[in-house]
Parts: sequence; structure tokens; C-alpha cells
Amino acid sequence: LSLKFGDIGNLKGLVIRFLLTTSSYQLSVQHWFSLHRLQLLYNHSAQATFNATGIHAPASYSFHCQHVSSLQRYHALLVPSSANDLSKLWEVTFTDFQV
Repeated sequence: LSLKFGDIGNLKGLVIRFLLTTSSYQLSVQHWFSLHRLQLLYNHSAQATFNATGIHAPASYSFHCQHVSSLQRYHALLVPSSANDLSKLWEVTFTDFQV
């Protein structure tokens, strides 16, 4: 799932990309989805990547959380995927997040 914002200030072609995965568990008759990773792209290249933790739900339902964030005060469900990219320079928070 990609949200494309176009040009915002110095950020050319800002895109927030949500990488979702699906899975099936033998003990459950339902398929589940998970938010696996969040990427921030601008100036036409990936700039920051966050691994998502604890964001999953049955595929026939939705996931809702008051705060999905990279900040510790919101329990940091988004964790920088690598010390080598620019994700440590970003603070990302979605309020009233539902997917």
C-alpha cells in the first residue's frame, strides 16, 4: 500500500509505503495479515525503512491502534531496520491508525 504525496517542500515525490504480508496458521482457519515494513521514499529513492512489530490481524478484520510510531513514548511499533540508513533521523507517528 503506497501513499503518494508528490512534492512537499524539499522532499520531491514523497511516498509512504506499507509492506503487508499474509499468512495462514494451522490452528486457525483464518488468514492473517501483518504490516511487515514501512518505507519512506523521497527524491525518488528509499530513505528510511522501519520494521513493524505487533501490527497484525485476521484478514477479514482490520487493525486499529491509537498510535503507530517510532517513538518510545508510544511503545515504538516501528523500529529502524538498519543502523546504516536514515531511519534514525526520522520520527514517524500515525495517530488513530487503521488498516
